[in-house]
Amino acid sequence: MLRILLCLALYLALPAQAATYAEARDKRPELFDPDTGYRIGRQRAPTPSDIPPPAQLVDTDTAAALIAEGALVLDVFGAAQSRFDELDGTWLVSKERLSLPGALWLPETGRGRLSPTMQAYLETNLAAAMDGQPDRPIVVFCIADCWMSWNAAQRISDLGYGAVYWFRLGTDGWLDEGRRLVPATPVPVNVD
Repeated sequence: MLRILLCLALYLALPAQAATYAEARDKRPELFDPDTGYRIGRQRAPTPSDIPPPAQLVDTDTAAALIAEGALVLDVFGAAQSRFDELDGTWLVSKERLSLPGALWLPETGRGRLSPTMQAYLETNLAAAMDGQPDRPIVVFCIADCWMSWNAAQRISDLGYGAVYWFRLGTDGWLDEGRRLVPATPVPVNVD
């Protein structure tokens, strides 16, 4: 009996295996857009263990190496209870965002469905940041257990960028590895 209890305790102590994208989509198809495959419901939920190519899943060390080599660092965190001012485009955020050093913060661009304004916001700012280098690596992240970075990585790949890396663990994983986070300011939306 003691052996069974010990085995059970060890089993329960193991981290849960993340489902694949296909398993998550098959289990709850209503949470995904049938045309794009992007997650449209319950953005804060365990993320899959994979991402369809050409985007690639990376761990903290690989993300750090890509960043050290000059990758664009793209934060798509949704900033709870925030919005942009429709008169001047500045974001009204209720809480400070700590992000990876050097990150470009484009809030809300990881939603499953984007308004035309937010789609243009993503495309325009991404093009400016990439400065005509469509194959420059892009490390896309949010926080752990958030589908917004998964959606954004897929969306950016669909735009034709050739080296998109999804950093699934986001700022949580970065901090867990003892790495530094810094305050971030969201890029204003062009309202002209």
